[in-house]
Amino acid sequence: MTKAKRSVTIKDVAARAGTSAATVSYVLSNRQRYLRQELRERVLRAAAEIGYVKNAAASSIKGQRRGILAVVVAQFGNTFFTRMCVEIVSIARQEGFVVSLCNSDEDPQQERVIIERLISQQIDGCILSPALSREENTELLRRHRIPYVILERSFPNMEETHNFVGHSNFQTGYLATRHLLAAGHRRIAYSGWDSPIPNVGDRIDGYRTALREFGLPESRQIVLLDELSEAGGYRMAGQLLQAGVSAVVFGHHETAKGSLLCFQDRGIRWPDDISFVMIGTPDWIGVLRPKVTCILRPEHRMAAAAANLLLSRVEDPDAPPAQQLFESTLLDGDSVRTIAG
Repeated sequence: MTKAKRSVTIKDVAARAGTSAATVSYVLSNRQRYLRQELRERVLRAAAEIGYVKNAAASSIKGQRRGILAVVVAQFGNTFFTRMCVEIVSIARQEGFVVSLCNSDEDPQQERVIIERLISQQIDGCILSPALSREENTELLRRHRIPYVILERSFPNMEETHNFVGHSNFQTGYLATRHLLAAGHRRIAYSGWDSPIPNVGDRIDGYRTALREFGLPESRQIVLLDELSEAGGYRMAGQLLQAGVSAVVFGHHETAKGSLLCFQDRGIRWPDDISFVMIGTPDWIGVLRPKVTCILRPEHRMAAAAANLLLSRVEDPDAPPAQQLFESTLLDGDSVRTIAG
């Protein structure tokens, strides 16, 4: 009678790799523990050679993919990012990948922890919208040769080192301001998020440029910035009313929400008492009347471009960095009153 073949155990892998069973367990379960890279590779190789388990850890020795991508965003509660995540997941699923979605909450240290965990899980690629637009954590991905695409948050000299997909924040501020200027407004304020993120400042640059093109002096520029919250927006709305502006560019929908609430509390009607254009299209604008004039950012095109660029880099990790920058469009509503010239 033929004896049943004994299952290969962790102890067998340990003997083959010349290490302890505990070390083998740490490696195969991807636990967070410092181990030399050479030791990890030796354990994985031993597991694959004696057929301990046909899992992702063993498959990675043979150069096979795990079928896992990651998306790390800085503001998961922001519809701008969540809509892109939905689109990325859909495209990745069609290509046979699952996607791990993570939120750094604008905390670079938390982002680093997330990336370290993702690397330990041997992801095939990553789409990253860096916390506070800081670059240092991308070094972790490069060091482990994990293909990645930077989404929306740009760095200096992007074309030299990073794959990037984003939209022109300068153009959003410029487009919103030009629309108000074309309607006859000349006392126009910009109200937004007080942030160190460069592309948030680009929106203000677009606002300033549009005013200059209409011949308005720098003294006519009114820029109000506060924390990214309804409370911050509410405070700025009071300042807008004190300044006596006829129109405002809302640079972020979260602060805009607080400002509109303040207008309602004080009986300020749009567009009769104040006109505005909002950058962004949060879900709640659909219930407002009169309808809001807003800047539609190319969320779906950006997400599709980022997903497809990452998939191409998973196929060819050594391809040179590529960048794609999209422009936004104005969705005309009823929140801008035309002033006779």
